[in-house]
Amino acid sequence: MNSNNSNLFIMRHGETDTNRQHIWQCSMDEPLNDAGRSQAESISSFVREINPQIIVTSNLRRAKETAMIAAGKLNGVEFVVEKDLRERSCGEAEGLTTSQILDKYGIRMEMMSTEVDRIPGAEPYNDFLERILSAMDRVRLEFAGRKALIVSHGGVMRTFYNHSIGPVPSGMVFRNCSIISVRKENGSWEIVDKLNTEQI
Repeated sequence: MNSNNSNLFIMRHGETDTNRQHIWQCSMDEPLNDAGRSQAESISSFVREINPQIIVTSNLRRAKETAMIAAGKLNGVEFVVEKDLRERSCGEAEGLTTSQILDKYGIRMEMMSTEVDRIPGAEPYNDFLERILSAMDRVRLEFAGRKALIVSHGGVMRTFYNHSIGPVPSGMVFRNCSIISVRKENGSWEIVDKLNTEQI
């Protein structure tokens, strides 16, 4: 991971039991499981290489726990919680599998889909997108000149990438504890580097 050409890094949280069971957790506040804690520990060497001065997490437990483990060997790092970097709320679909959601609502789940808006209690996609973009710009501006690591969620990363950088390439997945580095120049975001995002 090239840590010299970007001051903003974005990482997905480690695995939860809900992830492993292929259940849509969305805004559910799930803890890491043992595998997720091991993933966060394994990625800590890359976090040390990045050497962020600031770590910004969503307000969900799995993101905060990942951040604490991954940055456990860093000294003097500042932790900030940004609730607008939390995962999209899926309303009544939370806690269900893809097939259960399809059977119940006739919707094929995808975090970037406006079809999810039809699920009772779901956060409208445009609201989700706007809060992510606003939060990313706030972090970029507030911590300009310092390296910042954002620990967030797969839907957040995929939506940000798709809207701000370009269509997510075929075969690119945001695995648990994957990291991308980005920068914004002349009003446009661009990808600098990525780690553990390619499908095997």
